[in-house]
Amino acid sequence: MLGSTWEGILAMPLVYLNLPANLVVATLLAEALRVPPDTYGLLVSLPFWCNLFQLFLAPVLFARYRSRDVFLVTIWLNIAVWGAFAATLALLPDLVRANPGTIAGLFLMGGGITTAVMAVSWTTYMQGWVPARIRAVYFSRRNRAAQFSNLAFLLLAGLALTWPTLPVIATIIAVSCLLRTVSAVVAARVPAQGESVAESGGDWSTQWRELRRAGDFWRMVFFGAVWGAVANGFGAFQPVFMLEILSGSAQQASLPLALSLLFGALAMPAWGRLLNRFGARPVLFCAVPLWALVNLPWAFLTRETYWMLYPLWAFTGAINAGIVLAQLNLLMKLLPAGVRGLAVGSNMAAASLGTAMAPIAAGQILAAAMAGGWASQTVYHAFFMTLPVFAGLTLLLLRRVREPQAAPVEHVVGALRNVRTLAGALGLGFLAQTLFTPRGDGRRNEY
Repeated sequence: MLGSTWEGILAMPLVYLNLPANLVVATLLAEALRVPPDTYGLLVSLPFWCNLFQLFLAPVLFARYRSRDVFLVTIWLNIAVWGAFAATLALLPDLVRANPGTIAGLFLMGGGITTAVMAVSWTTYMQGWVPARIRAVYFSRRNRAAQFSNLAFLLLAGLALTWPTLPVIATIIAVSCLLRTVSAVVAARVPAQGESVAESGGDWSTQWRELRRAGDFWRMVFFGAVWGAVANGFGAFQPVFMLEILSGSAQQASLPLALSLLFGALAMPAWGRLLNRFGARPVLFCAVPLWALVNLPWAFLTRETYWMLYPLWAFTGAINAGIVLAQLNLLMKLLPAGVRGLAVGSNMAAASLGTAMAPIAAGQILAAAMAGGWASQTVYHAFFMTLPVFAGLTLLLLRRVREPQAAPVEHVVGALRNVRTLAGALGLGFLAQTLFTPRGDGRRNEY
């Protein structure tokens, strides 16, 4: 467990670069290469289309190799792709500027495919040896350490992006690859072997028959797909909005994002204890509405109210930490035995279908609105105004998911009574009464 924690800490810079619409990639595409919003939306969706492709690739690999071996190999392949990207940016800048969409798309697709298979193998590998009784607490501590690593990287990268040129961005990628190389060596030295190759791993029809019977697993997958579409459809354009409308500086934009990582890391232990005590589904029922409420200010942020980004990203980071951790624990609880590799791949592919289409559609809408003569700030404000509505609607899908050994939702609500007090202080007492009060003749309804 200690070795895996150090592997995560050293891996975070390159893991962050693999995330769609991260600050470094957003700066590369929007500032250094000046791609339009529709092209930007297509490029940042590529990792999610790669997640769909891995559904056909991962089962073939897991039928022949242990998930641990697949995990280790894909780390090195991912390093090679990003290392080649850094070299191309540094040595062939004119070629990149002449073909920004093609060059960036090829490397982002290569990084996306290796990351997709690596994510499936890592989840399957970790689920095979981390004890279930301490899983939530362990991952909360591991993720907290990784978040602090990501925070340090983001601050340094934001400082370097004061000069958003191709050589500077290439240097950031190269340093991330170097740290990931050390991380790969540490990962290889972790003694846990995980599960062996399943005897029926090559029989797809048998695996699919077993997986189709897991109703709660598929309901959780559907929720994750819709939630990913909401979070990524809006989240992919938040860094662009910050760079183009609010700050105009990648260094300035990196500070609120760093607060998100900091508060997410600080909140991890509390979320881990809540998950251990009450379960993942009740925590999601409380965290998602909080996330929607906290993101309301995006609908009216301006350059004059830029200071609001600091508390906004701080609270968003703290809540996001709980949502991500809860989704991971819910997935591990509902994985059907014997077909875990296929189940993880199916979950990632289904979730990626929504998250891949969302930024493309959002980019087309934004580009069409701006081409119609609307001011960019007005378009973004109207776009973000719908965010809380779509976030709240995802909870309708979560209602039908049954989680084993989970407490009722209202138990978590009771643990969050400070939120109820805060709602009253903000003049939202009517909302608190609606959400936190039991309904019916002695019965409790879940919201």
